[in-house]
Amino acid sequence: MFERIRGAVQRKEREPDPLVKVAGVPARREAESCLETLKGRGIYAELREDAGGACELWVNASVEPLARLILGLSGHSVIRVPRQK
Repeated sequence: MFERIRGAVQRKEREPDPLVKVAGVPARREAESCLETLKGRGIYAELREDAGGACELWVNASVEPLARLILGLSGHSVIRVPRQK
């Protein structure tokens, strides 16, 4: 493990930024609203649907805290995604 890290540091390479799950949303319409919000802020996001029909939002690990803040999932956000009523 350490050899891999040392090798990457010596070659000054970075591993690709992995995708992490930011939110799970039961309805596709709500997930698409969250996806549009993230893309509107310039954050690349993917919408994935599981076998049960629930949707998940995935973003790069480097922007996960910002994505959670924008979606109001961090507990400290003042920015809220408009919810359909």
